Amino acid sequence: MEAIERFLKTTGIYQLFFDAQDAFRKEFWQYLVMYVIVGALLYLAIVKKFEPLLLMPIAFGMLLANLPGANLIHLEYFFDDYYLNPESGIFAAELKEWIGNAVYTYEDGVYTFDGSFLTALKDSFSANEFLSNALTFKEGILHVKMTTVVKEVVNNGGLVDILYLGVKFGIYPSLIFLGVGAMTDFSPLIANPKSLLMGAGAQLGV
Repeated sequence: MEAIERFLKTTGIYQLFFDAQDAFRKEFWQYLVMYVIVGALLYLAIVKKFEPLLLMPIAFGMLLANLPGANLIHLEYFFDDYYLNPESGIFAAELKEWIGNAVYTYEDGVYTFDGSFLTALKDSFSANEFLSNALTFKEGILHVKMTTVVKEVVNNGGLVDILYLGVKFGIYPSLIFLGVGAMTDFSPLIANPKSLLMGAGAQLGV
């Protein structure tokens, strides 16, 4: 019986209504609203054939992002605060050791150091192999390298995190324009090339 109970707690239906501490989720209705929207978009795309190439991927992405317990997306991986927060960041221990007695403030993922410490901090940062490989430190501003983000996503991220890397690297705009070009029907232009010149002339007022 306990095995069955443990199995049921791992299902998405249970996690839709209860959290990891078995407390009732008050926000469960938000998931249900999203599922209704997903269903509406799929209906428009499949049944009504209204922009299926656009609505189908949107609906599928919304469904994946709202599956309880799937852990497919972790947007915090793409923000500096996840790595640099001196209290909860994954590099908190390394950063505290590096900063030492430096005077600084931290807000929204940005460290602001007292000017008198910058030279010493820069030298010690360059000498720290771990930090210099994972972070960049220029003009007193600390940032996470994209290679660090990629490693975190590949090691601990979900499917949507990996797909989102295409946004960060600017891959998708090229693919979209390539796809639009591939679907464009150029047969009228090929059959009558002068139509292009006539259209260009009309635009120029010739």
